Amino acid sequence: MFAPENGQPSPALPETPHELPLDRGLVDALVDRARQGEKVDLLEGLLDAVDWSGFVSNDGSRLSADQIADLRAYYREKWSDIGPLFLAELLSTEFMTELRARGDVEFSPRLLELGRNEPELWLEIRQFFRRKEMVTAILASAHAPGRSTGD
Repeated sequence: MFAPENGQPSPALPETPHELPLDRGLVDALVDRARQGEKVDLLEGLLDAVDWSGFVSNDGSRLSADQIADLRAYYREKWSDIGPLFLAELLSTEFMTELRARGDVEFSPRLLELGRNEPELWLEIRQFFRRKEMVTAILASAHAPGRSTGD
């Protein structure tokens, strides 16, 4: 992925927030801060959670701190009209994916097979998404545009 040059993005840049390489550990930390009642700007929180090492300059070298700042500014402007609910939903999906990857949330082999219509499996799915929805609500209620993140 390449950084924008002269204010113009390279065609290889992600176009949507879903395409960004996120560090789920940083998403987890953002959720923890929101759980503790801290008000956060979710767009800044998303940008804070990006793994910027996945971006390189046009010559293939790692981005400098100034280039990362320019890239953050590009995305901040590009996505300034995205609402907090969308950002909270995206971040909560990453949070739940991390919980599942760590084994904090487990899916049974029967659920993974998705071949049966048993009520217990549907209950398991509902419980997963109830937890995810709670994280979405926590993040949406913690959204405070213009607030510094982690300072």
